Amino acid sequence: HFLQNIPSMLESIPLQRLLNERKNKFENAIVVSAGPSLSKQLSLLKQYQEKAVIFCADGALSMLEKEGIVPDYVTNLDFTDLAMKFFQNKENLKQSVIALECATHPNVVRSLKAENCMIILRNKALYQRFNLNDFGYIDTGTHVSHFSYTLALALGFKNIIMIGQDLAFDEKENSHSKGFDFGEKFSGEENIDKLKVPAYAGKGEVLTHIAWNDYRIKLEYLFACNSKEAKFYNATEGGARINFTEELSFKECCEKFLTKEKPKFELPKTLTKNRSDKLLKKFQEKLLEDFKICTFFLEDALNLSKALESVLISEKKLPLEFLQKVYNNIDNFNLAILKDEFLQDEVLRGNFSQRGKIISDVLRQHIQDPLEFLWAYIKSYREWLLIFIDKLNNKADSISRIIK
Repeated sequence: HFLQNIPSMLESIPLQRLLNERKNKFENAIVVSAGPSLSKQLSLLKQYQEKAVIFCADGALSMLEKEGIVPDYVTNLDFTDLAMKFFQNKENLKQSVIALECATHPNVVRSLKAENCMIILRNKALYQRFNLNDFGYIDTGTHVSHFSYTLALALGFKNIIMIGQDLAFDEKENSHSKGFDFGEKFSGEENIDKLKVPAYAGKGEVLTHIAWNDYRIKLEYLFACNSKEAKFYNATEGGARINFTEELSFKECCEKFLTKEKPKFELPKTLTKNRSDKLLKKFQEKLLEDFKICTFFLEDALNLSKALESVLISEKKLPLEFLQKVYNNIDNFNLAILKDEFLQDEVLRGNFSQRGKIISDVLRQHIQDPLEFLWAYIKSYREWLLIFIDKLNNKADSISRIIK
């Protein structure tokens, strides 16, 4: 997705230009999420919408539209194109900045191609290595509200108020607010393993699931790390308790902080075509280098796989010294792929974790005989190597489609 989105990103609003024009210009932000508690806050949000900069998770957009509330920023990081449904009335967002994560589904990016879109690079080495610094870098996290908070922090907001951030089912077992585009009981949420956690304001416990609980823990870490930069006020008035926030009612937050009008801004300009074309050319040159690296490792992996296959065909008739040399070759290959920055993306890193599991399964057997151990190790490693080759092939195909 990232590679497919690059041409669109270079035509979108650069994050650094947005920060230059808007950072530290206002103190009060509201982050809107689509949890079940959102509906009760909307009338007050409408009343105060001119006195706070509103960051809206894409899933909450339709609820705001029905109330005539126009967010200043809309965030999206969906890996699937289901989110296209959230943007059906995009003509109402002409003065809003639509912030998309660089790996957002390309169909979403294409459907929103407009002068108010901003595609943001994550603060990961995988993206920084392309030197497209105008468009980065933010910790976009693994869920859309995390992206809203980190964007608000990057823009220098000091008081960040959250509403609709339940991260739990309500008493009717609804997963989302009334008016959510996919229904209050979003299909799939009920099938995830559930647990109980402390409720907002310490009022007993609420039912959540492991994905929401993971989001909550990540948010708590984010808030703890940024406690000197901003104060986080949980005005959800429902859902799970989120540590490192101060719990205040939304009414109290509005009366305490939202006392003056927010500034009005023109949309930041995109890069000139000349600069955009130059960046695209440099990006394509880097991709060509990557393609060469990818094919190099692919060839190495295929050769190693053939060698391991020959060993396995021998049916344990090879001497220990030979198997030790094979083991050393595997070790050298592991070292080479560990050191190369090109291979450190999320997909391949996940594949490396899978390798760790496969090898640990062998180690847990506590095989005492060296010959038997090396045999089991080589057999398991080749199973992983075939998966790795498949992933590398996919990566090579993705790059070749872009550089053609």
